[in-house]
Amino acid sequence: MNAMGTGASEPAHYVYVARYAYSDVVVQNDNRLMLSPCADRYQTPANGGCEVATIPAGQQITYPDRLGNTVNRIRITSPHRELIIAAAGHVCLHDPELTVDDPPLAALAYGPEAKEFLSATNLVNPDSVRDATQTIAGDAETLLETVRRITAWIYENVRYQRGNTSVNTNAADVLASMTGVCQDMTHLGLAMLRAKGVPARYVSGLLTRQPGETHAWLEFLHPQQGWLPADPTRGLVKHTAADYLKFAVGRDYSHVPPVSGSFVSGGQGWLNFTTAEVYFGRETVTVADALALLENYARQHIARQARSP
Repeated sequence: MNAMGTGASEPAHYVYVARYAYSDVVVQNDNRLMLSPCADRYQTPANGGCEVATIPAGQQITYPDRLGNTVNRIRITSPHRELIIAAAGHVCLHDPELTVDDPPLAALAYGPEAKEFLSATNLVNPDSVRDATQTIAGDAETLLETVRRITAWIYENVRYQRGNTSVNTNAADVLASMTGVCQDMTHLGLAMLRAKGVPARYVSGLLTRQPGETHAWLEFLHPQQGWLPADPTRGLVKHTAADYLKFAVGRDYSHVPPVSGSFVSGGQGWLNFTTAEVYFGRETVTVADALALLENYARQHIARQARSP
């Protein structure tokens, strides 16, 4: 048996901000935001969980999707050439004490709800990595041993490199290039675990000790303990839960991007800036704190331009 966690809890606040620019006037902008904290054994949303706002403002509805993720849908109909999305949330992060058995792979039994997390998606096809998985973990006989081998192999062999992949890069492409970012390493881990008959799902969220970006990791299904985390990017299976803040879970990235949507315009749009930060020991944070990060970035950008020859 393996013990996981310390039983500790820690309150945290976080902010997220993104700015999009457009080459022509946008007459309608419809966005689906997944920036609210999940509720599970590792975290409890507090004070409403998350406040989300846009500039310009729009009509907003909030609802849970079929997996329990909180979705904020915001539709903007006032003309604009810039969109700012800001979120501020409060959550209590837990590090539960778990004693986890390591059952034999041959004895794994799951209900019908696990089927979708064993099957292929456009980004995660178990068949495309089955041969490599057999080489890496073919003789692994238990669940945790399988997860550890796959997680460690990705961490040790796939080089973290920006610019070589996109949100449309699938697990087979990552295996071929042996490069990528957290999203890509997570997709490869999902495909390999599913190839071994282990249900696995994609997680979108934040690293609490590493400000600046969203992060991706995975969860695998234990027959008795439910969903347990593993992070191929950091080579961790048993990690401190307070280091992670979870927004949403899905079959792959395409089901749970932090921001997705569409707009109506004669021009094109692009992401100009995004950042996120988690705070411990603060009484509160608001959307204004998220906007302050954007203002600070703008000041730094102007200062860099002034220093340029």
